[in-house]
Amino acid sequence: MTTVHKVRKVGLAAARAFVEARAGIVLDVMVPEHFEQRHIPGAVQACVHEVVFCDAVAALAPDRSVPVLVCGAGAGSLDGRMAAEKLLRQGHTDVRWFAGGLEAWCAAGLPLEGSAPHARLDAHPPVVMPDGRHALDAAASVIHWTGRNDNGAHTGTVDCAGGALAFSGGHGQGGLRIDMRSIRDRDIADDALRPVLESHLASDDFFFVTLFPQATLEDMVLTPLRGATATTPNYRLTAHLALRGVRGKLAMNVAVRRIDDAGGLALAGHCDLDRTRWGVLYGSARFFRHLGYHRVDDAISLDFRLVYAPADAR
Repeated sequence: MTTVHKVRKVGLAAARAFVEARAGIVLDVMVPEHFEQRHIPGAVQACVHEVVFCDAVAALAPDRSVPVLVCGAGAGSLDGRMAAEKLLRQGHTDVRWFAGGLEAWCAAGLPLEGSAPHARLDAHPPVVMPDGRHALDAAASVIHWTGRNDNGAHTGTVDCAGGALAFSGGHGQGGLRIDMRSIRDRDIADDALRPVLESHLASDDFFFVTLFPQATLEDMVLTPLRGATATTPNYRLTAHLALRGVRGKLAMNVAVRRIDDAGGLALAGHCDLDRTRWGVLYGSARFFRHLGYHRVDDAISLDFRLVYAPADAR
């Protein structure tokens, strides 16, 4: 018979009494670099975001009857509650969740340990793009495509040929060139069948690359999104896509991130492109009747990550 134990949510006074009485294990569940800087005196650390969290706790608290006070970042952060629930599922019988977390402990002026106990670090500093020009690193950039039909899907890549971004006051402008001759399938294992599909995509049925070897993203504007977090898109991208001789408007939310100390940037996003807007009509039931097995979905999914380096570094 399994006994179900509930997480005991405790406040600052109860957490302080637990720590001062050394009533059990004080478990800090934040990332190790944060724990190294500041933590509750006597606490031990196991990061709840690590896949080995439960193993780490088992090593720290092999006796699952010992009381555990779980401390996370504080109000609005689910790390402490998530850790407490995991411990209960692992069979710990006395789990106390200090809901106010380290934030409440610090606000009360209680003692701290660590290399920088009085530092007040922003949990996720705002992503601010520095002013300056950036050139595309085509070799490090990738565009993945997915096309679908009644029988499933094909996936592949197409290469970037070049591009640039310029930021001023947090707003960006730029352009991108795509080498349509590089379109490749990545899901067909048969070496004889794969070139057949690739030739089909390159033909006048689809992208007509002999006549239109490049696609371009022109007049690209990046506008900051209000309320963006460190894990959500933070810019609205608008542009004109020139593909197969047709120029049409494109808009989507994207994530722009700083990726190294040298000033590198990455622009990542996803969109579903209605290919028929750019004259790619093959297999579309909106334009042909009695297609049989030649039906192809109008939407092509694009997933991309474009990498940029400061222009003066190239």
